[in-house]
Amino acid sequence: MKKIFRLFSMAALALTMAACSNDDNVQENAQPAEAGVVHFTATLPAPNSGAGTRTAMTEGTGGDAGKLLVAWKADDQIALCHNSTKDVITLAAADINTDGSVTISADITATDGEDVTVVYPAASVTSVSGATPTYAATDMSAQDGTLDYIAANLDRREGSGQIAVSGSKASFQSQITMSNSEIGIWKLTLQDNAATPAPVSATKVTVKNGDDVIASTTDIAAASTVYLTVPAVSGANLTIEATTADGTYTFSKTGVSLSANTYYQSTVTMTKQPTDLSMVDCAGNARTTMWTANCYMVHTAGDYKLPLVYGNAIKNGTTNAAAYTGVTSSDVATATFPRHDGNAITAPWIKDNGITVASAALLWQDAEGLVTAVGIDGDYLTLTVGKDAATQEGNAVVAGKTSDGTIVWSWHIWVTKQTFATLTTVSTGSHDYQVTPVNLGWVATGGDGKQGYGTYYQWGRKDAFVPSTGTADTSHTVYDISGNTVTGITYEESTTATIADNIKNPTTFYNVSNKPSTATYYNMWDAQQTSTSDNIATPTVKTVYDPSPAGFCVPTGNLYYYVKNGGVTFGWDDTNKGCTLTFVTPNVFFPASGSRSGSTLSGVGSRGSYWSASPSISDYTETGHNLNFGDNFCAWDKSRRAIGFPVRAVAEE
Repeated sequence: MKKIFRLFSMAALALTMAACSNDDNVQENAQPAEAGVVHFTATLPAPNSGAGTRTAMTEGTGGDAGKLLVAWKADDQIALCHNSTKDVITLAAADINTDGSVTISADITATDGEDVTVVYPAASVTSVSGATPTYAATDMSAQDGTLDYIAANLDRREGSGQIAVSGSKASFQSQITMSNSEIGIWKLTLQDNAATPAPVSATKVTVKNGDDVIASTTDIAAASTVYLTVPAVSGANLTIEATTADGTYTFSKTGVSLSANTYYQSTVTMTKQPTDLSMVDCAGNARTTMWTANCYMVHTAGDYKLPLVYGNAIKNGTTNAAAYTGVTSSDVATATFPRHDGNAITAPWIKDNGITVASAALLWQDAEGLVTAVGIDGDYLTLTVGKDAATQEGNAVVAGKTSDGTIVWSWHIWVTKQTFATLTTVSTGSHDYQVTPVNLGWVATGGDGKQGYGTYYQWGRKDAFVPSTGTADTSHTVYDISGNTVTGITYEESTTATIADNIKNPTTFYNVSNKPSTATYYNMWDAQQTSTSDNIATPTVKTVYDPSPAGFCVPTGNLYYYVKNGGVTFGWDDTNKGCTLTFVTPNVFFPASGSRSGSTLSGVGSRGSYWSASPSISDYTETGHNLNFGDNFCAWDKSRRAIGFPVRAVAEE
């Protein structure tokens, strides 16, 4: 791209200050009214003639194109810094001459040969030592992208000279060079890199030198042209980032030098970056901090990326060690949460556990062409979603692999119209829950969203398993990235499968003595849980194995417990094949999605079972608490952990 740089002339400004010198005033000035007081006048040329100092700024046109045209205005304030004193001169309208110059006058206490620093604007000077001013800190991180803001807040000029007092005529004469001591001004015109470039309308623009932000706007009204003051840099590796309503655009260039006293104009051709799914909420709105999860909700076709982080190990931009640090190890709970190689997770980022993710793969998707590409870019897994949720909802599972093809972690991509912006507050008497409107992975097919299908989960695992068709005990057809149909599920009876095996094989439905693995821990979804009580009402401490999106989790058993105690009424909906539960006043509809046992589905359209994060024990040894209902019953139950049930998430607390 050709960058256009145009110099804004900052030629020396001749500043002449002299006492009245006509004969009529000789006697008046022969004896100053006060010892040491110098009365002077000074004429500062029109700023545009040399542009050494300026106030109001506009861009020139015609022969002045590429220049900033500036002019003095009434109430501009100029500081004279000398003898540890700051004298302020305020311009009046009458001081501004027809040729654009300004004539000022003042009385100052001064001595012959005294150094002076002249500064515009006076407000930028906070203190003076001798003739040396101290300036207010220049904040270039909160500009609004306009020339007006720069003129009022960031444009500082200074010059230096000496005061000369001679004979009985008090006189002030000096050649003072006014110059911008630290900044240049950069006009950026933003466009995309399409064959026919279109404007990039930015709501924020940031300029970085490496990792250091050197200039940035605040949140601004969308604009494709912005003005920024920038510090002088030499050989910088600059990146310009533009935040827009539909994502982030960037431009990078190495070896860039910017000078003070210079006005630059550049047309910047920018490339749209993949949307970071950890930096948007469930509605697709931008977050200011990173939130990671095992499930990411996507609403529109486009390029995306997700950080190679274990589950929810980063929360609100910081390490969430509680997600992978349990309680003191015992027979019923673990203090460490294993990764794919069986060793404990010790840090959020996979790379910081000594593991290199070399490639990515799409394991399955329930709509052909939903995900059309996957890859690895540094610390991120990248993917392209080929369809908008408005026309095609669906689910996909993607994974990161080592160089030998071993899966180290996998993530559920849920393309959905759902935003989780509206939740139902359910009060059980012991606790309040914010319940999401649909099951995880839900794809609506009718009945005002009540008819459809969603993903299944084994208790304690993060992995989304293939849904049914929604109308029968039949698995939904799933596809690979090329559009070929795949089986999607392997059913394996095992006596040795571990949590590590679960992670390495996210499409394998394990059954180890009615559990997904040999683990008997109670705290797989609730990190601090050591109880099998029927009524656990403490908030879930979400773990790295929780299958919910960021900010949501599997509920504790208390949400469904009151079905058993008569605190909840239910009504079967034969049209939509589900059950409406009434918790005091809120009504929540639960589809009868049945259950999955490996490749076998049962009860679709006639029964519903929903996992809680709370463990239980029974005749089947280690089990999990769950809601269970049919067309004529609704119960609080205990079920084998190896069975696949839907999950209705609640807001994390």
